[in-house]
Amino acid sequence: MIKFLRKIRQQLLSENKFSKYLLYAVGEIVLVVIGILIALSINNWNEDRKRKSLMTTYIASLKGDLKKDIELLTPGISYIEFDWKKNKSYSSRLSSPNATNDTLIKIARYEFFPAMGGPQNELNLNTYNTLLSTGDINLLDSGILKKLQNHYTLVSGHLSDMKMNGQVYTDHTKEYLSSYPTILDHNAINGRLMAPFWENIDEDNLKSKFNGILTARIFMSHDIRTRKTQLLSQTQEFVSYLDSLGH
Repeated sequence: MIKFLRKIRQQLLSENKFSKYLLYAVGEIVLVVIGILIALSINNWNEDRKRKSLMTTYIASLKGDLKKDIELLTPGISYIEFDWKKNKSYSSRLSSPNATNDTLIKIARYEFFPAMGGPQNELNLNTYNTLLSTGDINLLDSGILKKLQNHYTLVSGHLSDMKMNGQVYTDHTKEYLSSYPTILDHNAINGRLMAPFWENIDEDNLKSKFNGILTARIFMSHDIRTRKTQLLSQTQEFVSYLDSLGH
């Protein structure tokens, strides 16, 4: 094709047909421009196709993370609800008009276990962190991006606050256990050796320390339950939104 066009150009020049040559030159330039535009269009189409494919992959990965979060949050809420009710029952018994020092000692010595167990306050941030670290987060459509940022801003805030409140409770636990060891299976020393300790306990000091740790435990359980319930609702809503996109 190039040889054919070159031959026509040389023929027009040799015949001194300048006006026709000029028209031909303009036509050749137009063809070159059209070729460039077509190439750019194909390249843009390919890039857009790659972007959409990558976005689809990321959305599928996000949904996987979010569904795992739902699996973590659901039993976590049930556990913390149980923990909150149990410790509220201690509070009710100790606040009853019939409560005595023996009531306090019985709960502190035989029933209350300071350590927290159950599901941890962790969620799946793998895909979100990958989007941030690679810069691919900018590939997402504005609507998805806004929903994504809002969701993980909420997640980050709740996780940070739960961690902070958990640390406050841990500090209470360390202080309490340094003065009042439990008699549960987890305790290192049980049995007759520990009995005299509880028989000669400073009851007023025990009231103060136990009130502090039980109050902190009830507050923390209530706070975690509230935050995880909000996170569960938000996560379910985000999954429904991603499902509606049809990726």
